[in-house]
Amino acid sequence: MFTVKGIDPFGRSMTFACGTDEQAMEKTWELQRRGFRDIVVVDPAGRELGASAFERSLDIDWD
Repeated sequence: MFTVKGIDPFGRSMTFACGTDEQAMEKTWELQRRGFRDIVVVDPAGRELGASAFERSLDIDWD
């Protein structure tokens, strides 16, 4: 299970559980659109990555 953490526009820390890496990536995009900051993704092994580093780690082909 992946976990996405961030701080909402009101300063509250929030955590969201995501079943797959794709769901976690979609959640980071959603949170960024909603004005969250300091967004990090924790993978099943416990490794914590910032949203942009997590996106790069997925090696998404945008072409």
